Amino acid sequence: MKKWLLAAGIAASCATAQAAKVEFFDEIDTGPTPLSVEQHRYLSFGEVMYDYYRHANFDAINLLLVNQQGALFDEDTEYAELLLGDLYVTYGLPYKAETIFNRLLKKDILSHTRAQTWLHKAALHYRDGNHAEAAMILDDKKLDGLEPADEARRKLMLANIFMAEGDFTGALDYLNDVPVETDEGRYATYNMGVALIRGGHEKQGLKLLNSLLTLPASSDQALALRDRAALAAGLTQLRSSELDGAQASLRQVRSDGPFSEDALLALGLTNYRAGAIKRALPLWLEAVSRNSSHPSVQEALMLAPRAYEELGGMPQALAGYKYAATQYREALKDLQRAIENIARSGWAENLLPEDSNEVGFLPANSEDLAHGGELSYLYKLFSSNTFAQRFQNYRQIHQIKTMVEHWERSLPALMESYQIQQQALNRHLPNVRRQISLHQKEQEQLMMASDKLSMSIPDFVDMSNPGDVANAEQAIMWKKVDAMANQFGRLPGSSHANALRLRRVRGLLLWDIAHQSMEQREKQIQAAAELADETRILAERVAAVSLQIRDATLRTRDDLGQRLSQQQSRIAEIKRLSEQTLAALEQSMQADALALLQANQKKLADQLAEAHLAVARLQDTSVSGDTKQRTGS
Repeated sequence: MKKWLLAAGIAASCATAQAAKVEFFDEIDTGPTPLSVEQHRYLSFGEVMYDYYRHANFDAINLLLVNQQGALFDEDTEYAELLLGDLYVTYGLPYKAETIFNRLLKKDILSHTRAQTWLHKAALHYRDGNHAEAAMILDDKKLDGLEPADEARRKLMLANIFMAEGDFTGALDYLNDVPVETDEGRYATYNMGVALIRGGHEKQGLKLLNSLLTLPASSDQALALRDRAALAAGLTQLRSSELDGAQASLRQVRSDGPFSEDALLALGLTNYRAGAIKRALPLWLEAVSRNSSHPSVQEALMLAPRAYEELGGMPQALAGYKYAATQYREALKDLQRAIENIARSGWAENLLPEDSNEVGFLPANSEDLAHGGELSYLYKLFSSNTFAQRFQNYRQIHQIKTMVEHWERSLPALMESYQIQQQALNRHLPNVRRQISLHQKEQEQLMMASDKLSMSIPDFVDMSNPGDVANAEQAIMWKKVDAMANQFGRLPGSSHANALRLRRVRGLLLWDIAHQSMEQREKQIQAAAELADETRILAERVAAVSLQIRDATLRTRDDLGQRLSQQQSRIAEIKRLSEQTLAALEQSMQADALALLQANQKKLADQLAEAHLAVARLQDTSVSGDTKQRTGS
């Protein structure tokens, strides 16, 4: 009976272990396979590159610095260091960028990475105006092996350096290797053509500009550059009195393009100088119908009535001069409104786009500015590289100020959350410690029982105790048969025939148990092993919970609350410095804009005076003619 109970206990324990296994593993969330350090770096750097290519440089540099602080990126991750140096250049931190580049160049890194690092360092010197240092690096063999895009960038920088030094032959040598079909090649060709013309090499410059006119263009940017090249070529030929060539070039400027007003004015001048005043007049009249705030339109306002005057149309000329005076007065009013608008506080902030990552330089309220004529007068300012760089710095510092203000708003909530967390931990930790202590004891007892059960399984099949190798159903049947056999003489119906029947049943049951004994023993061994594994996993879970309790205990003793309180003063200081810098940049940009508007205002005032003098002159001529006519008659 005791042996049968032991076997039944083993079987029941195994069955319980199987049931516990299903329930236990259903509860555990095994989760995904943990990432290696390199895989984690790859994913994090992918997030950085996503922000970088969508021009969210502020988010990209923040992610890089956060990952550096977390020791995911360090000085050995060259690709992250190279990108960080590039971003430092973008944010006007050349010394930090050069420190990174110099550190990378001292290391034993891949030749491709080394060439890219040298290119970044050369670009840093080029941006700072150290052209001699930049040219020395760019023209060295240590930049061999660059990607085609980087190689084109290297040649363009060298070409620009040579152009700045007046060495147009050297610039052309590098420029010829850059594919003109690319955007970089188009702009480089245009800049080279204009530089040659300004340097006195007019034929070579015109040849480069005309080469752009035959290229196919599909994007708005390429079409605008082709119009600009045609306009530059036409104006150059107009100054050289090559009127036929100038007309051929100017006719290639699109009538609805951004340079159409300039082309109409210049094309009219070519006809005027050729003596074809009747051909010049319709062109200037078309220009007059355009935006009156455009400088070329304002020039045409005086040229159209002058053409009428030379053709003998005095009434039309007088009406044209009066119309010009009216337009100049309206333009002066627009300019005055623009000056007042720019003088207001917050003008620079209104130029910021709603999306901080938006690419492009046109201000956010460009439609309002264009409607008021302000944008037409400020187009030179907005296209200036110096002003563009200053405005880029303004955008970057404004992003920093916005982030600091977000921190300032978040800080009280963080401090309150920290206090709530501390209170909850202090309230629940004692009870949790007691509970985990009890679970640890229970788990130890379970592990000892599991080991004892595994050791109690014999190494061989012993049929002297059939219940030890029987399954649950067989063990119950054996218990009944064995009990009947032991009490057979005292049971009703204990006849010889029943004794034979009981013996046959007993024999069949023993045969059945013996037949499945090997399989049942393997199952018992497997169940015991699985129970041991489950107790081990349970031990690991208890240890993990104990570790979390220890971390929570340490959390109650840290100085995070004190450090959060100290951040308030630091945030206030950063915010104050950001606001001061923004105010200085805004004042500087306002000064440049006001100076440009005031110069336009003076020019318009002179044109208005000229229009009034022309009106007065024509009126005097008309009065003198009437007087002579009356005297003669």
